Amino acid sequence: MKLKGHRINGGRVEGEAIVCADAFSFLGDFDPTTGNCLIKTPGLEGKSMIDKVLVCPTGKGSSRGPLNTYRAMKLNKSPRAIVCIEAEPVLAAAAMVANMPMVDRLDQNPLEVIKTGDWVKVDGDNGIVEVIRPGNQ
Repeated sequence: MKLKGHRINGGRVEGEAIVCADAFSFLGDFDPTTGNCLIKTPGLEGKSMIDKVLVCPTGKGSSRGPLNTYRAMKLNKSPRAIVCIEAEPVLAAAAMVANMPMVDRLDQNPLEVIKTGDWVKVDGDNGIVEVIRPGNQ
């Protein structure tokens, strides 16, 4: 399944999806030294975000979030890309400083279409997200 959206940051990557149903911040919801999710939601807390495609509704600020993302990137502990319903400036800045492709405003709600564990190809250059369910490759 291919979704068309809006380019926030270019680049092409693919990886396993990790879906967060709430607004996400790289300060407080993410440990840049381990790459683990800190959100206290069953199934997410402590889960590695390394090389994953983060899918979330939007960001929730803290201007220090991009610094944490950059730190994680330098330690090879960051996600590969971000797909969201609507980017906010701090989450977009985090993607940019860590050179992660980011796409928002898709033609379908990514939280309804993408599930944790799906394989996701993100083409940030063209604003395209391809979702591949395990076993349907």
